[in-house]
Amino acid sequence: MKKAVICKILKNKEIAKDIYEIFIEKKDVLIESKAGQFLHIKCDHHGSLLRRPISISSVEDDSLRLVIRRAGKGTEEICTKKEGELLDVLGPLGNGFSIDEFEKSIIIGGGIGVAPLLQVAKEINNKNTKILLGYRRDPYLVEEFEKYGEVEIATEDGSYGYRGYVVDLLEKIEDEKIKRVYACGPEVMLKIVQKICKDKNISSQLSVEEKMACGVGTCLVCVCKLNKEKNAYATTCKDGPVFDGDKIIFD
Repeated sequence: MKKAVICKILKNKEIAKDIYEIFIEKKDVLIESKAGQFLHIKCDHHGSLLRRPISISSVEDDSLRLVIRRAGKGTEEICTKKEGELLDVLGPLGNGFSIDEFEKSIIIGGGIGVAPLLQVAKEINNKNTKILLGYRRDPYLVEEFEKYGEVEIATEDGSYGYRGYVVDLLEKIEDEKIKRVYACGPEVMLKIVQKICKDKNISSQLSVEEKMACGVGTCLVCVCKLNKEKNAYATTCKDGPVFDGDKIIFD
């Protein structure tokens, strides 16, 4: 069983509207952090006993980078903390991405699902990687991703890059050398990615965004359905959040 650790905030900066980049100490068990895993962060100043699941964006030499959308009281509490303040952190939790060596791969992220894919790009570290990033507006982390592959941007309002949805960029790609897609984003996006990959005969790994409570697979709040056998289910927090694209069912 993982034990919580107290980590100091090394840096906190708003990098887009309501999107915060927070670096925390990488201490104790956090050294084991891998692409696709998440941290469970305590925030109880507003009467909530539940921690908040926050994906690890990247693993640095002496810190972990978290990229968080300020969307409610819990994340607001985290995002408004200042450099030098402390966070009560449980993790790393969940099963992350399995990074395999291919001549070419695609990374595709939508919304806050862009954030955890930075570590995927770092671990692949192949300039042949195509990186597709989708935002409603206000792109972030683009320069970081550009260090690891060829980046294309989609924005829903057309303010930057392609006007439309990031899955449109994926649909247009025709390259037989591409053997794997790594994706993270809202369910509607993942469902389309799953279908495109099936049609193109490309393997995929999908990081599922689900509401979580306990973070360790006991409360069953975050169950998702698998198609390996009838009526088979898994917990997103413990068995995921990353699943092979041919195993998970989206309603």
